[in-house]
Amino acid sequence: MTNSSAPLLIILPGLDGSGRLSVPFMHALEAQGVESQVIAYPKDRAMGYDALRDWLRPQLLRQPPFVLLGESFAGPLAIMLGTTGLTSLRGIILSTTFARAPVPAPSVLARVLQLPLPLPPVAPLARLLLGRWRTASLEGALRDALAGTSPSVLRARAVETLRIDVRALLPLVSTPVLCLHANEDRLLQASALRSIEHGLQQPAESHLLDGPHLLLQAQPVEAAARVASWLRTLDRGTLPHAPPEA
Repeated sequence: MTNSSAPLLIILPGLDGSGRLSVPFMHALEAQGVESQVIAYPKDRAMGYDALRDWLRPQLLRQPPFVLLGESFAGPLAIMLGTTGLTSLRGIILSTTFARAPVPAPSVLARVLQLPLPLPPVAPLARLLLGRWRTASLEGALRDALAGTSPSVLRARAVETLRIDVRALLPLVSTPVLCLHANEDRLLQASALRSIEHGLQQPAESHLLDGPHLLLQAQPVEAAARVASWLRTLDRGTLPHAPPEA
């Protein structure tokens, strides 16, 4: 049974955009009494961060009080949406994500990703994203999630991550923020989430969990417990209201 007084948790998924990989995490949240939902992105349209922000915002305006979780690719998106005056927004959770291009030499990689090349095999991707938590089940889930989105759209989203920089927006975030790090994240440098924390006006609550880049998929129970515990602090009335909608 969910706790009706807790804010709804809205999950913005990673690069695949489908939300399929979020199912175990959502089940673990339900066991913690947290109601959650995923907003999947259009799977056949190459939309950049600005376009996705504008596509998502009207949907969020219709929601009851909620907390926004941005995972990996969606971290910059959650930060952007957090500064658009959403009156029902009660907090932001950032999981294994970044505020600017997460890898070096972004311009070179962006040019390569724009070429109509086939996507890399799932097995090496699974090793990169899951590390020692890689299982046949998780690799199969990753394969299914990626197969449900057009390769050109996946490449376009990857290019977007190499161009994004929302650090200037961080001081404008007025809601509480929870940051989840993974101690064996092979994709992001340790400084990625730290740069987010340093840019915020209000100190974020931060947790380093044992896991890979796909933290919510590899460690759904522990991640859900951390999220639920933080949401309960918001329940106790420690959270100021979001600024009035512009």
